[in-house]
Amino acid sequence: MEIHERIKLLRNNMGMSQSEFGKMLGTTRDVIGNIEYNRLKRPEQKEPIYNLICEKLKVNERWLRYGEGEMFIDHLPTDEIGDIISEVIENKNDSFYKIILEAMKYYYELDEKSKQVIRKYTSGLVERIKEEEG
Repeated sequence: MEIHERIKLLRNNMGMSQSEFGKMLGTTRDVIGNIEYNRLKRPEQKEPIYNLICEKLKVNERWLRYGEGEMFIDHLPTDEIGDIISEVIENKNDSFYKIILEAMKYYYELDEKSKQVIRKYTSGLVERIKEEEG
């Protein structure tokens, strides 16, 4: 699989149209289409988009370029994730713990398309928060 095919796979996996994907990256549907169909031949045309995909979407650069490893990188170092989880599960009587647990159970029971919708929605929320923090 070539890089342009992985970009299309990524976009489809996120449940996004070319327009939505382009908007998230600050570009147009036409640019995304040209990349997905491998119409851009000069590296200087493609490199900025590759970098944006990795940076904004937390995509593993080795996966994007070479198909190696997982599609996405971890957002937090493992130790930090462990600390956060430990703090949340420390008090099982806490309402926050119960909400997180039920949300995780519900998500786990969803079909893949529904999970994609939730991932797309939460990605949009994160982008809005980042824009507001500016």
